[in-house]
Amino acid sequence: MYVIIIGGGRTGASLAVRLLKRDHEPVIVEKEEQRAHELAAELDALVIHGSGSDLDVLRDAGAEKADAMAAVAAADEVNFMSCKLGKELGIDRVVTRVNDPKHASMFEDLGVDAAISFVDAAAALYEKAVTGPGMYGLMGFRGGEAEVVEVSVVEGSQAVDKTIRELTLPRLCTVAMITRRGELIPPRGDTEFKAGDQVILAGKSDEVMPVAKLFRGK
Repeated sequence: MYVIIIGGGRTGASLAVRLLKRDHEPVIVEKEEQRAHELAAELDALVIHGSGSDLDVLRDAGAEKADAMAAVAAADEVNFMSCKLGKELGIDRVVTRVNDPKHASMFEDLGVDAAISFVDAAAALYEKAVTGPGMYGLMGFRGGEAEVVEVSVVEGSQAVDKTIRELTLPRLCTVAMITRRGELIPPRGDTEFKAGDQVILAGKSDEVMPVAKLFRGK
């Protein structure tokens, strides 16, 4: 894949290294001249000095032939303009870093394929580390209006030995995946929940959370 990376900080550089290891072709756009020179010396990748919010710079980076763009600059306004231009130039997949979670809905309204909030992602990892098994958030969307959570099915909860169909889940809550003793189980209407299952739920926050509590016997 030909991937344009906006921002040559630690995140952008690490992403480029990972892509290179998998035989992809990353191109980094970095606005700081000295940093651009450093990256060019360190990586076996094309590095362009300029701003990802500049249309001419994106064209120089090969936007017309790019398969994907990852906007990971430290400023949301740069990422927003980069994504907007990337979409207009016809880049098939556009993902972005969201530095301020309050801006997440703005990126989603733009139509990006993934808007990843570093704050929310880090908080979810800390939550998992602090609380251990039980329930924790994996990802939030639209400023917390929707989310993906993982929850353990507790022995004695109302969900044990019930099928997805029997639970009659809310309209905006979906069972995305079930893991049982290390095996992935695609969820279907007649799939039964068992104690110890790890269930990934996705949907509107105020509909997901009551279902998650049901699995935990609360």
